[in-house]
Amino acid sequence: MADPQGPAEDPTPAERDQPYDRWSRPEALSRRGYAIVAAVPFVIAAVGFGIVAAVSSGDDAPSGTTVRLPVSGWTPGNGGDDALIQGVLRVDADHCVYLEAGQDGADPGKVWPVWPAGFKAVRQGERLTILDGAGTTVAHDGDEVSMGGGFGPAGTFAGQPCLPESGEVAIVQSEVTVVR
Repeated sequence: MADPQGPAEDPTPAERDQPYDRWSRPEALSRRGYAIVAAVPFVIAAVGFGIVAAVSSGDDAPSGTTVRLPVSGWTPGNGGDDALIQGVLRVDADHCVYLEAGQDGADPGKVWPVWPAGFKAVRQGERLTILDGAGTTVAHDGDEVSMGGGFGPAGTFAGQPCLPESGEVAIVQSEVTVVR
């Protein structure tokens, strides 16, 4: 079958010996094309951040000032010790949560609890709220609480906020019950 455009002409020897001129090529994209290529990643990122913000904004936990709360790796449903840990929930001047212990008129002492994994503390005005891993309110400051667990050296939890450098801490390993 014959070529409809006719036979292709061979380049002349002068055209064949010319060096390749890479600067005289036509542009791959117009200025608008380059602008679109530069803008698309930013648009994708903005949409992604918008989706993440919309999904994560449904937090039902109370808002307020976060209070530093030392936590362990223990989660409900795991075994644990059953020593009684009891006291009145308090917050000190450094916004650290402790239990004020003392029975029968004895001199009250501070017991520094290490809470189960996922527990949080939030302060709304002057009111402290302790939340469990599911975001459910467990107790408020001034509540007398009772829980099971054990006692261990504070050094075991080095790096956790609001714990003494030495001595013992109470490791909470049960549900927290408000006594009164």
